[in-house]
Amino acid sequence: MNHTESIDNASICREVYEGKEHVLAYLRAVKLELAMTAMNEFQVSLQESDFKPIIDSLKEKTRYYHSKGEIRSANRLSCRIRALKIFRDHGLDPEKLIPIVELPEGYRGKILLVSFSGGVIEGMVCLRSGDDWHREILRNTEEEIRDLGFVNSHVTPAGGAFVKFKANGNIIVSGSSDDFGVCDKVIAAELIGKAFPGRTILTRK
Repeated sequence: MNHTESIDNASICREVYEGKEHVLAYLRAVKLELAMTAMNEFQVSLQESDFKPIIDSLKEKTRYYHSKGEIRSANRLSCRIRALKIFRDHGLDPEKLIPIVELPEGYRGKILLVSFSGGVIEGMVCLRSGDDWHREILRNTEEEIRDLGFVNSHVTPAGGAFVKFKANGNIIVSGSSDDFGVCDKVIAAELIGKAFPGRTILTRK
């Protein structure tokens, strides 16, 4: 190997090292979309051991927040841990990272349809639930997307409704949102049907 080749190899090694540091910095911040871009740009590959200290650190913070009774903060960190594990195992896979429907069995309350724009989740439509106010469901979804590392994406409310699980297994979608108007109940019913196959989904005004 001549002197020029030695310099070239040293430069490549330095670039790869610096590239990996860029990727790890994005992962520590749970900016997964930027991490994937950097991995492709610098041709960096990661091992499970690269993720472990980052995940362990987040787990420690999660335990701390739980001990202080700060459940919302603990839940957000748990979301980031889940996202990092999926990224580690499957790469930047929006369908694995973002559940299309979040609706627990037996739920009786408000739902919100949301659409995503920007980045790799452009055009996705999801259904979210879990709060007494549609605007809080929107806020929670915005936090969810940030916690999953989609920093180039935005959440747009597409209308709300009310869902009720009946004792006979049927699911009723009715009403609207004072904040965002009525959602497309046909789309809402289709999404719920995918999450609860075999159920009868009924829509009401």
